[in-house]
This record gives sequence, C-alpha cells and structure tokens, in this order.
Amino acid sequence: MSDKYLKSIYNSGWRIVIILTVLLQASVIPLDFLFNLRNLNWYRTLDLSISLIFFLDLIVNVLRYREIKNHSILKDIYWDSYSSKKFFITDILAMLPYVMLFSNPAFQLLRLFKWVRVVRTARFFQIRNIRMSTKISFWFMLLGFFVFSHWLTCIWLQIHGLESGITNVDNYVQSLYWVTTTLTSVGYGDIVPHGNLEMLFTILLQILGVAVLALFVGAMVGIFTKKNPAEQRFIENMEKLRALIHYQHISKKLENRISDYFTYEWKQKLGYDESELMDALPYGLKMELQLEFKKNVIKDIPLFDCVDNHFLRDIAQYLTPMTLTPGDYLFRTGDIAKSMFFVQKGKIKVLSEDESKQLTILQKGDFMGEIGLFKKAPRTATVRSISYSDVYELQKKEFDKVLKRYPQIAEKIKAKSISREERYI
Repeated sequence: MSDKYLKSIYNSGWRIVIILTVLLQASVIPLDFLFNLRNLNWYRTLDLSISLIFFLDLIVNVLRYREIKNHSILKDIYWDSYSSKKFFITDILAMLPYVMLFSNPAFQLLRLFKWVRVVRTARFFQIRNIRMSTKISFWFMLLGFFVFSHWLTCIWLQIHGLESGITNVDNYVQSLYWVTTTLTSVGYGDIVPHGNLEMLFTILLQILGVAVLALFVGAMVGIFTKKNPAEQRFIENMEKLRALIHYQHISKKLENRISDYFTYEWKQKLGYDESELMDALPYGLKMELQLEFKKNVIKDIPLFDCVDNHFLRDIAQYLTPMTLTPGDYLFRTGDIAKSMFFVQKGKIKVLSEDESKQLTILQKGDFMGEIGLFKKAPRTATVRSISYSDVYELQKKEFDKVLKRYPQIAEKIKAKSISREERYI
C-alpha cells in the first residue's frame, strides 16, 4: 500500500472516531442532568477519556492546518482551516474536562461546540466520497434524529419526573415512546401532560414535530427518489418521443427503433451526457478525464498493444464515440473516406459492393475504414451493424497525425490494410 493510501485510511478512521466520540458525549450529557452521573467514577473516567481524544484531535487539526498552509496546492482547495481561529476556539471549548473542573453539569454543554467538527466531517465525507454521498446523508440524518429525540426525551423526564415502581430504563423507553409519537404525529393520548409547564413543552414539541417531520421526510424522499443522470435523461428522452408522436406522424416501426435505442442507451449507462462537466474543466483535467474514459477501450484493441502512455494520451483526445443501432450503415461502397473506426462493442458485418456477400464480421477490438484513407479513394466495401454497436471514430486529419508521430502504429495499420485488400478484392 502506498503512503498516500495509508494516510487517507488513517484520516478517515480518525474522523469516524471523533464522530462516535461526539455522539457518545451528546448522549450522556442529558443523562447526567437526570441521574447525576458525574458523581460516579466510570463517568469521570469517561469524561477524561473524551477530553484526551478531543485534545489529540486538536493537535491533529493544528498539524493538518500547518501542512495545508505550507502546501502550494492544498491551501487553495481546503478553506475550512484554523485561519479564522473560530474552529480552534470551538475545539478548545469542547476539550476541557468540565466534570473535573465544575460541579454544575451546565458547563458540559460547552462540549457541544464539537458538533461543528461533526458537520464539517459529514460535509467532507460527502465531497470526498461522491459515490457514497446518498448513503452518508441517510445515516447522518438518522443519527441527527436519534440525538434530537434523545435530548427531548431527557427534557421530558426532567419536567414530568421519574415514575416510581419502574426502572430508569423503563422510564426512558416510555418517555422516548411519547416523544416519538408526538414528533411524528399528534400522540396517541396514552400519556397525558399535566400542569402548565408540561403542556407548554408538549405544544413546543408538536410545533417542532411539524418542522422536523417535514424536513426529515423531505430529505428521505429526496434520498430515495433521486435518479441517476442516465435514468433522468432516459425519462426526458421518452417524454420528448411521446410529444413527437403526438404532434408528428411517424411509423410504428421507427417509433419502436427510437424507443429501443433510448432504452439501450440507458441500460448501458451511456445516457449521461458528460459534455457539460467536460466543458467546465480546464484543459489538463479534461485530457485526463478523456484518457480515463477511453484507455481501457484503447488497450483492448490489438493494434495498440505495447503502446506507451504518450500514445494513449494523444489518441484518446482524437477518438469520438458513436452508437449504431441494428441495421444502421456505417458507410457504403463508393462513399468518400473521411474516417476510420474502432469497434468497442457489438457486431458489424462487412459486405461486398452489392451486399450479396458477407466478407467478414468485426467485433470488439477490430478496426475498419483504413483502406480508403491510405489509398485516398472511396470506400471499397459496405459496413453495416448487426446489433447495437459502439464504435470510436478517428477522422482523417487526426489519422494523418497518428501516422506521422507513431510510424510503428502506421506500419501495423498499413499491413492490415494490404491484407484485407488482397482478401476482399
């Protein structure tokens, strides 16, 4: 494993430790108000342990800030540093061992400043783990709802009081039940508030419940109904097709072919149009992204065996993707030769001039159309797709550049061209 990968694992692991520590701290603080936990040895040990972890986190953050500050690239990317001192102050306030310093549990509320770190970490995970951003959002929503409900449960127990004759756990579960039903509905009436304070708290809880439930449900609906770009594009294309059928008369056969193509485009995950993203990138990143898209396709072409990265980078920017539906002609005999093509997927048949004879079938990794470019003559065969086929086009201008800069590739193409011409003609 590389040092960079190990460092990434360590950073993510430490962030998760801090999140769990903050959740633990936020869970025990209201319980301390109820049951005077600060007088127990295990709670004092827990409080010191949390202070130690927060102190270590402070050091980690300071070292990270210094690393970013001295890095020529990272300092332009990560703005959430200690440069404004506000994050430094919140870490200091959350770090102090309040149970040891103060007898009043209210001072422990200052530890909640550490939630700033949780929010920043959640945002960090969403940005740096885009593929998992939906799941991350879902789990943080659940954790937030749990902590919110837990605090309201403890406040209700403080106001309503503990019922005698049942355990503290039973008191907590009954209170949690009441808070949850009140937040998510209007309650079932089996637990009734008494006195003005309890009634006012219930009213406040119901008002909060409307807002929280709307926010929670809206967020959940957004998470579970969010469509990927390819699916969204498919739906939009099908709606456009329905509109076209409504306003224009087209044959049922053509309608089905168009519908089948949109379905194929969606199922093969080709429906996402990356052109807007590509246009937003600077030249260097655009070239890297194009290379990432096409390098596996290029390496699957036997013609390009044992080529170096310079060739891959050059050829990637010249290849243009095309999709053929069953029965489509790529070119016919006598057409002007403007490009050659590489098969990425599917089956394509090469036919004689009158289409009475099948000369060969081209599949993944094969190329065609080079004879006309070498001879500077019209096409000598007809090429037609048997199935849905994905091909890459290399236009003549770029073809000439490749021949000039990479003569060994040119020799391979030329040898294949001569062999085909002798066999087919």
